[in-house]
Amino acid sequence: MKAVQLSRTGGSEVLDIVDLPTPAPGPGEVLVKAVAIGVNYFDTMIRTGRYRWMPKLPFILGNEMSGTVTALGPGVTALKAGQPVFIAGYEIGNRGGLYAEYAVVPEEAAWPLPANVTAEDATTLTNYQLAWILLHHAARGVAPKTVVVYGAAGGVGTALIDVARLAGATVIGTAGTQEKCAFVKARGAAHAIDYKSETVVERVLALTEGRGADIVFDHVAGQAFTDGLKMTAPLGMIVSYAVLGGMPETDLFKEMRANIERSPAVRCFTMHTYDHMEEPRREAMAKAVELLGSGKVKPAIAARFPLADVRRAHDMIEARTANGKIVLVP
Repeated sequence: MKAVQLSRTGGSEVLDIVDLPTPAPGPGEVLVKAVAIGVNYFDTMIRTGRYRWMPKLPFILGNEMSGTVTALGPGVTALKAGQPVFIAGYEIGNRGGLYAEYAVVPEEAAWPLPANVTAEDATTLTNYQLAWILLHHAARGVAPKTVVVYGAAGGVGTALIDVARLAGATVIGTAGTQEKCAFVKARGAAHAIDYKSETVVERVLALTEGRGADIVFDHVAGQAFTDGLKMTAPLGMIVSYAVLGGMPETDLFKEMRANIERSPAVRCFTMHTYDHMEEPRREAMAKAVELLGSGKVKPAIAARFPLADVRRAHDMIEARTANGKIVLVP
């Protein structure tokens, strides 16, 4: 079978297509033939050696695969050959291996898909799982009347728009171009802010008549991170779930005290918190499957690339030109 292997870190040129033996399922395992494979930003972080939980090299990338069960190992009872399923890396210890034509996983790691959910749409399930957890777990205790979603045109951003909107929130999304802003509004955000031409804090305060946002979902951080404290509503919260723009250079506690009239909170979050919290992790995935199956959300698929063109997929995700999810097709 064909797979994408990482033997050294660097640019997209370090991604190699290799031939490997097709694995056979053991007791309690199933063999899944890939139909669509999700590409995540953290895949590029592993490729470049910037990921905090770096695997040992050589490494087969990939933690999202949807496909069809093609073989059953001894003792498998719940799944059947020919059944469409989705595999999430969280259920296999984030060990990768899903940028490949086939994968062997424990039966419980393969989620049965509703008949109306396509393989490509299913690659967004971990985005919806994360969005659900960010809103209902990480930001627990905060009523989401108004939320701000940074990078709202991306895979997680579009999922956050959907999940927050279904929770009754007014969504304000940020994006880097007018085209992306139009896309964000078409996805259901009440407002879209072009952060390259507008001041996000000023616009959020203007849109909320000075009250601010109950939750700010921030995956950027960077030098402007503490500016978000100025636009939280009273008892509001910033949920920081990545630091793509680097670490803040200011004294966070000092800045929180400087905005004490809003009594702001900051939650630093990673899905690795759930590595050993199986029940809430799987409950969130079950909710994501339910959302897609209900038709209440329609994932945004930005682009499709053959597995052999994985380098182009990584280049696109790093260029941040995609609106929605990027998918590899074996």
